[in-house]
Amino acid sequence: MSSKVAETFAFGPSILQPAPSVDAGSRGLRRGQAGDLGKRLPWLIAVRVAILLLGLNLAQPLGFLPDRLGPLPFLPLFNTFSVTMAIGYLAFWWIGRWPALQLYLQIAVDLSTTTVLVALTRGSESPFVSFYLLIIIYCGLTLGRNGALAGAALSTILHAGVIAFSRLGWISLADMPAELNPLTFRIFLHALGFFSIAFLGADLSRRLRVIQLELAQKIDSLERLQRLTQHIVSSIRSGLITTDLSGNIILFNRTAQELTETPRSRALSCPIRTVLGEGLWSKVDSADLFQDARPLRHEEWIVLPSGTRRFLGSSISPLLDHERKLIGYIVSFQDLTDIKHLEEEVRLKERLAAVGQMAAGIAHEIRNPLAAMRGSVEILRSHVNLPEADERLLDIMTRESDRLNKFVEDFLTFARPSRCIRKPLDLAALLGDSVTLLANSPEVREKHSVEFRLEDPQIPIAGDADKLKQVFWNLSQNALRAMPAGGLLVIAARATAGRGGEVVFQDSGGGMEETEKAQLFQPFHPGFAGGSGLGLSIVFQIVEEHQGKIQFDSERGRGTRVTVTFPPPG
Repeated sequence: MSSKVAETFAFGPSILQPAPSVDAGSRGLRRGQAGDLGKRLPWLIAVRVAILLLGLNLAQPLGFLPDRLGPLPFLPLFNTFSVTMAIGYLAFWWIGRWPALQLYLQIAVDLSTTTVLVALTRGSESPFVSFYLLIIIYCGLTLGRNGALAGAALSTILHAGVIAFSRLGWISLADMPAELNPLTFRIFLHALGFFSIAFLGADLSRRLRVIQLELAQKIDSLERLQRLTQHIVSSIRSGLITTDLSGNIILFNRTAQELTETPRSRALSCPIRTVLGEGLWSKVDSADLFQDARPLRHEEWIVLPSGTRRFLGSSISPLLDHERKLIGYIVSFQDLTDIKHLEEEVRLKERLAAVGQMAAGIAHEIRNPLAAMRGSVEILRSHVNLPEADERLLDIMTRESDRLNKFVEDFLTFARPSRCIRKPLDLAALLGDSVTLLANSPEVREKHSVEFRLEDPQIPIAGDADKLKQVFWNLSQNALRAMPAGGLLVIAARATAGRGGEVVFQDSGGGMEETEKAQLFQPFHPGFAGGSGLGLSIVFQIVEEHQGKIQFDSERGRGTRVTVTFPPPG
């Protein structure tokens, strides 16, 4: 059963078709006879020759057969005739043409052969009269009721003809009774038997064909139902896996292959833990699915064969047989990676909003006394002639005051961003200005190389030019800082399919771990020494204001790729 379910069937015709009527079924029987006849003829040929040879060779020792027919011995002659006719029938059948004509020919030859045997072996008392019954039966099986009645009528005529010709003296029968009434009675009884067998055989043939038709219809309906079921399973846009009690996979639909990047041929018969992780099977193994009517839920990050991570949400239900016994498990799962990222973005925005509200007041309280302290240091330096060591201390105080003031300014920008006024812009020109400014800045050292790639000469978007320059500057600085020993920074821009814009910053630095990527946009988590930890938080905020998206792809030792997308103007 499981192998049938796991196989892929092409979608066949609908199973909701009306059942054929009785008349249509009868017509189907007549049409189906010609198709079945070619299959039945070899068996019919083999059975008839076997019965004929057996009857002849058993009748010889009992004295029913004459010794000779003319100058030839009787038994070898008829044996040779029977085998020769069988070979001829098989050759005719092998050609594959006119099976109905061959059947009529066989019936005619068999009737003639039986009549000759009856005529040569005591007429109505001949043991070969029963061969008429065999001919009538296979007429009914192959040609239906009309064929059976025709066979019975011909058998009666031929048998009566043998007896009538013997009365006229045209043929000689051994031990032929002289009385007319017993002969007439025997002909009547034989005819009654012939027609009884004809009606019985025809009825049995009709019933057999009706049963065959019903069976064929049920098999066809079952096959179409299986194809429809498999088509439904394959079309479900959720991964679907069924397992046995040991957790070995017995069904694996197309979506499951796509979500897990695992081909069906490799997944079937393998433990489900090798595909969806140990956590899911451990949860199934420890749960009692009969106690709770709700399906068991499980969510887990898995690592795909390509190395990417995907967050899957699974629902596990028991698989029961017709006796309500547990025979396995059904696991339905979906890709929740995008939803997981959205949840993380929502939590991040909530944290940023809470930090911003708290930071606004603190920043003002720090900035005012900081300005007074720096002013006092400048006044003190201009009025007092201090030793060199004290001058260095004042320089340190001034420098640290500037750094603290810059931090407070960033903090205020993050906590209380200015209003974003979006205007039509050319992203290509704006990014070109930023790259030119970056190339002439002290941030780019001798071992650094900056490459600018522009795939489209114009990329129209809507945005705030000053804020977007801040985004490009911060991302460029982070890329350069990720390459302290030098490296290549590629900045590329192109128009997207929706006629928006996309900017990519690709560096050859050391890359990041998953834990570092998870904290990228968190405030006060600087990635480099001397940083405030607010740069990427501000970048994220500006990109969100422009209804854009920012994505980091990074792996330790393989650099970082940052992609920023903007919607089309309007």
